[in-house]
Amino acid sequence: MSSRRALSRCLVVGLLALGVPVGCGEDPEAPSTLVAPSKCSVELSPSTELLMANGQDTMVVTVTLRNEDATPLSGRAVNVQGGSDDGFTLLQEKSLTDNQGRNRVEVRATTPGTKRLSVSTNELNGVRVYLNEVTIEFR
Repeated sequence: MSSRRALSRCLVVGLLALGVPVGCGEDPEAPSTLVAPSKCSVELSPSTELLMANGQDTMVVTVTLRNEDATPLSGRAVNVQGGSDDGFTLLQEKSLTDNQGRNRVEVRATTPGTKRLSVSTNELNGVRVYLNEVTIEFR
């Protein structure tokens, strides 16, 4: 084997050991980390049950964040905000989405009325993305 060929092989092996890609073609495109509001969801549960303002009845708001390919986005902040109405409580177990892109917020009330919640998230660069507004009625 010629010394030039041996040197070429050593160079390729060395680059591979360092983690430098060697070969033809383009690298596969990494999935987008940007939130695609049209692919995200905000779901209420229970969706039709009458909720009493007794401090115990709970509406669960489940927010699912996805990118343009509908891939769930984990570890992302979810913001659920309501007005300054007295008698309403928002309980958010964690502020970041799980590995399925989901985050849950529980809403309870001690006084009857309508609660409007604004749901948004932050992009990795800090830009806020508005997802939806939901209305919950407690009697």
